[in-house]
Amino acid sequence: MALIKLSIEGLSTLQRLPAVLSPAAFEKAKIAGVRYAAKATIPAVAKAISSRYNIKSSRVKQDTKGPFFRADEASLVFSRKPPTLLQYGFKPGRRGGPQKGLGQGRGWSVPLSAGRPASAQILRAGTRVSYPNTFLAKGLPFTRTSRKLRVEHGPSTGSLFLGQSQFGDAIRDEVLTRMNEQLMKGIERALDSAARGYGK
Repeated sequence: MALIKLSIEGLSTLQRLPAVLSPAAFEKAKIAGVRYAAKATIPAVAKAISSRYNIKSSRVKQDTKGPFFRADEASLVFSRKPPTLLQYGFKPGRRGGPQKGLGQGRGWSVPLSAGRPASAQILRAGTRVSYPNTFLAKGLPFTRTSRKLRVEHGPSTGSLFLGQSQFGDAIRDEVLTRMNEQLMKGIERALDSAARGYGK
């Protein structure tokens, strides 16, 4: 598992509220905001990753746990286990036939279609990547090596979220922005309810 921590800007802003709120109202507003943000975090992670990488949002959600809040930080836990290329649109290769030559007094015959290597598409807006030594067997993409067969995998959800990935910074910024938006929205909802006499 990979643990990622994000700094939440909204909670530092919330620290100024006790001057105008009772301690009990302050704590309720804080808890409500955190819970409201928590509900939106994993969908935000799934949307940010699947809009850039060719992996389904349901798989991203499956591999993401959290968020877990402490003070002004939120922690997300990702599975380190990478999915196979099947999650990235893997297509098996196809054998091509020999090119037919001149027919027996009947001119050129119709050529057979050319073969194609296996391929997968990692980036949503990218081109397909060829895997010439990879084939599908028993429902898994295997690659022939000099010594043995190995199952071919794509990048894990955790590695896509980390800064080492091509869009890691943009993905984290998008998720953090969404978390802070929902945090403040949850706080406002709690304060509105308290002002109307609810949530006591």
